Amino acid sequence: MDWCPVEWPPRSKSCTVDLKHKRESCKKAFLAGMLGIFLLLSMTGLALGYAVWTKEIDGGQTLARVSGYIQDRILGQVTVHLTVDGKRTTIKSTGRTVQEVLEQQGIKMNSQDVVHPARSATLERDMDIKVTRVLVKRETQEVSLPFATKYISNPEMPKGFSKKISEGQAGTELQIWELQYEDGIEVSRTCVSKEIQKEPVDCIIQVGVQSSVSRGGQSLRFSQAYDMLATGYTYTGYKTASGRNPGPGVAAVDPRVVPLGTRLYIEGYGRAVALDTGGMIKGNRIDLFFETQNQALSWGARKTRVYVLE
Repeated sequence: MDWCPVEWPPRSKSCTVDLKHKRESCKKAFLAGMLGIFLLLSMTGLALGYAVWTKEIDGGQTLARVSGYIQDRILGQVTVHLTVDGKRTTIKSTGRTVQEVLEQQGIKMNSQDVVHPARSATLERDMDIKVTRVLVKRETQEVSLPFATKYISNPEMPKGFSKKISEGQAGTELQIWELQYEDGIEVSRTCVSKEIQKEPVDCIIQVGVQSSVSRGGQSLRFSQAYDMLATGYTYTGYKTASGRNPGPGVAAVDPRVVPLGTRLYIEGYGRAVALDTGGMIKGNRIDLFFETQNQALSWGARKTRVYVLE
């Protein structure tokens, strides 16, 4: 009787086939992946080599960028540029969002600080992240309030005259301003409240509106009146500034105040016409012609009212 050797315990043929099949599949997948990587690197190398050879790009910079990119992919890092407090630095981060980068770098922020891009933004290679420090503070100012000037007509006061009745006084106002700074630079200023501490007081001025007076039984209508220092003069042997011979009723004036040819009425003297000028006659001064030197000396120098007749 022949004996046949038997393996114990018996092997499962199906398990052996499955294991071999899986090993073959993994091997094929690995080889396919390696072949794909090899082809990709080969094509990339050829393209970069051609670009460097034709001097279209810088070889050193390109090699550094490619190696850096491969290293970042292997380590799971992303190169980003971070600007905080005005200083820009380049860092590598394994974070997925801007917020994770800030946490990894230990950047402390307050509720008013601004981040761009948003904290929830997904990291991208060579992304620029900027943190803007925002400071808001308040400032108190005391501001002067200007007073207004009010004019009151006085029918008993000649035109051209005015009188201050009361002095004006400035008021004060307390203002609170909100100032916003970004990275230490003021970017906005807003007034948030105002409170009057002292009301301003108006300045009151009376203005003459009288346009006629009665002299010598006749009514004189005038457009302007002046209080002037009046003196007297007589014949000098020269004609007047207007080219006429001097005579009674001729007055020397400052043409900047009273134009030549203006008809006048002078209190204590009577009617006259501005036809002459004088070296000493400046501003509110008038020189009146008299027939004789004694009459001129007798007049002397006196304050008198001069009316510019209509």
